[in-house]
Amino acid sequence: MAELPIQYQIADDHSIDEIVTTLSSHFYLGNEPKKVVRRIYCDTFDWRIYQAGAVLYEEHNSSGHWLVWRYLGAERPKEMLRLDGKMPRFSWDFPPGLLRDLVTPEVAMRALLPQVEVRSQVRVLKLFDQQEKTVLRLALEEHGARLPNKGEYISLTSTVQVMPVRGYPKPLARMVRFLSSEMKMQPVTGEQINAALAVVDRQPVDYSSKLDFKLKQGMRADAVAREIHLHLLSTMETNLPGTRADLDSEFLHDLRVAVRRTRSALTQVKGVFPTEVVERYKERFAWVGQVTSPTRDMDVYLLDFGGYRDSLPDQFRDDLEPLQRFLLNHQKSEHRAMVRKLNSPHFHSLVKEWRSYLESPLPEDPDEPNASRVIREVASKRIYSIYRRVMKEGAAITPLSPADDLHELRKSCKKLRYLLEFFQSLYPRKQIRPLIKAQKVLLDNLGDFQDLEVQANKLRDYAHQMIKEEEVPADTLLAMGMLVDSLLKRQQEAREEFSTRFNAFAEREIRATFQSLFATKEKREKRA
Repeated sequence: MAELPIQYQIADDHSIDEIVTTLSSHFYLGNEPKKVVRRIYCDTFDWRIYQAGAVLYEEHNSSGHWLVWRYLGAERPKEMLRLDGKMPRFSWDFPPGLLRDLVTPEVAMRALLPQVEVRSQVRVLKLFDQQEKTVLRLALEEHGARLPNKGEYISLTSTVQVMPVRGYPKPLARMVRFLSSEMKMQPVTGEQINAALAVVDRQPVDYSSKLDFKLKQGMRADAVAREIHLHLLSTMETNLPGTRADLDSEFLHDLRVAVRRTRSALTQVKGVFPTEVVERYKERFAWVGQVTSPTRDMDVYLLDFGGYRDSLPDQFRDDLEPLQRFLLNHQKSEHRAMVRKLNSPHFHSLVKEWRSYLESPLPEDPDEPNASRVIREVASKRIYSIYRRVMKEGAAITPLSPADDLHELRKSCKKLRYLLEFFQSLYPRKQIRPLIKAQKVLLDNLGDFQDLEVQANKLRDYAHQMIKEEEVPADTLLAMGMLVDSLLKRQQEAREEFSTRFNAFAEREIRATFQSLFATKEKREKRA
């Protein structure tokens, strides 16, 4: 028998004292002092560790303060780290070692946040043999869960943990038989974190920035449009507290993505809302994009700063320190300015009025031409139209085309991407997923081309701004110049890669799938 702890559930109609009384009448037992163990399960806001099949928790027990990584379903932790201070917030706050190596690839730039807290009162019994040697231990545990540092603990199912002592298999076998046969206890199934989240009305992975609509082909187009917009609005609202508190850069990122998707849905899903509604909210959400942009720019530079620094030869890397200070200081000031805008009556009324409109009853006989049509017809027509635009714009690009042509193609590709993501559940998964993947490969190339140019130009602007604000070492400006040169070289590489990416997207198989899924019968016959 494997010498691993075995856990059993204590039925709700049995108390720990009753269990102890029963066990004492059949076994020679001794007591150890009671102790309290407190666990705080931590994960990113979007549950990256749990989705990777693991849990990370702080544990305060009689031996100290620990940080524990354990894979779901595993009996023992993969790694434990004694903490002398606070819980690390980001992966780069961990000391070098296995735990940091486990955490870093999963959480990336996201902060670790407390998700749920479990407090356990543990009563340990020792099982003696006739020579009064300890041959087995039992931990009888009463658990309670709550949101971290909030409210009263809510009871969870109590447990008995049977902890073998090496070299004494017979007492272990006897105890297991007694608990399962005589006391009718069942082994613990499932993870403690799941049970703890359930009693505080949460569940793992209760937030994701990915779109996963379950649309039905016969739904009215305006009803679908409202469902999409309500989801995007909820995503904005969900990310607002983390954005205001600047917990990590991804709260603002997800909020901005939801705003961009909203603007795209307003303009690309045509003829479902009144024109005045589309124009009003298109303009108002554009304002949100504008007021959040400077902070996001600073976030991006700070996230990429390590890469910038490492791209320089060793002897020049320290020369970038004034740039890092500049970015940190301006990120804080831009963030404060952004929060004032997000706390303004203008923003609050935008959110309130948009939700009110989206939740209002659907008109029985709408005037808009596509509002009462079935969504698949509307979606297919629009997707195929944008796809053809992408193909036309992409095919026209040559090595001599101006950068603006690639920028325009990127805009069209983004529109196509959003439409495919909104409506993917209307089409066979095996057919639409390869289209989304192929389109992403092209869009990544176009994104690199534009982003690298923007970053190079911004660095030049920052250099001028730094000179205005303070005395800047010449070596810093030279190092920034090296960065600009490197970014523009990478942009040229992206440009040279474009034709390969576009040709892959324009392959016959992908063209045929777009046509079969989205083109009307008449257009398919015309192109046959």
